[in-house]
Amino acid sequence: MKAAYPISMAVLRFVALGALGIALLLPANPFPKGGAHVLEYPTPDVREEQTIIVDGVEEQWQLKWLGLPKPVCEPSDVSLTCPCQGFAYGEGGNLALIRLRNGSEIDRLLLTPFFADAPDAKAVLQRWEPDHDKDFDAAQKDGFAAVVAKRPTVQLMHFSDYDHDGEASEFYLQTEAAPCGKSVGVAVGISRTNPRLHAFTTVSNPSKPLFLQKHEWEALRDTSGEVEVLDWQCGDHGSESQTTVRLGWSNDGIHGTRREFSCTSDGKVADLIHEQPL
Repeated sequence: MKAAYPISMAVLRFVALGALGIALLLPANPFPKGGAHVLEYPTPDVREEQTIIVDGVEEQWQLKWLGLPKPVCEPSDVSLTCPCQGFAYGEGGNLALIRLRNGSEIDRLLLTPFFADAPDAKAVLQRWEPDHDKDFDAAQKDGFAAVVAKRPTVQLMHFSDYDHDGEASEFYLQTEAAPCGKSVGVAVGISRTNPRLHAFTTVSNPSKPLFLQKHEWEALRDTSGEVEVLDWQCGDHGSESQTTVRLGWSNDGIHGTRREFSCTSDGKVADLIHEQPL
């Protein structure tokens, strides 16, 4: 039996090509690394969405652009240098962290102010991960940006219990690339002492966001008590002193101390110069 309204092959090709064109215009949305509860670019303005449990209730957390983001440290060999470490190949703009329950917004934190030292002083998020073994040479060839755009979108929210309050309801967010290639940032989320979205602080300085290198946040996350971590080494970029951070946690929150030591002429650690609370 013939269809009442036959469709020609030309029309089918037109429809197929149109669908392909729409797909190419939409942001990449590969299979998420963390399963169905992690979505990269579910909509053009939501960079990432995750479902987590807070006090036994399911919530959706979103990294949301408040305007169209622009390329930052876009695919090139220049973006593989120190100022773009952790940001290549990225996007920048005005950014917020949003919590939703049953589809309704219940909390919001503007993240852009934490990126004062990032490229162009805007919130910058990595979109695709560089391949440092291959991209220096590949970047010289035509079509390199298109090759990079086929890579999986980087997952950004990796929830952990940095403040040891019993809930993994915060994540590390890089806000700066310190010389050379050191990832510096904040931990953002909620805690039992502050159930609203915020950047984490210390007990001694509760009004100032705590900026630490990524490995320092990880050391705090993993310690069962107190830990001292190398922050800046003797001789690093000509430094004549060495600094460490001593980190710990209590029921009151995070506490820490920055300690500075003198260095000998041969680059060894000498005496403690001073220390101050974080």
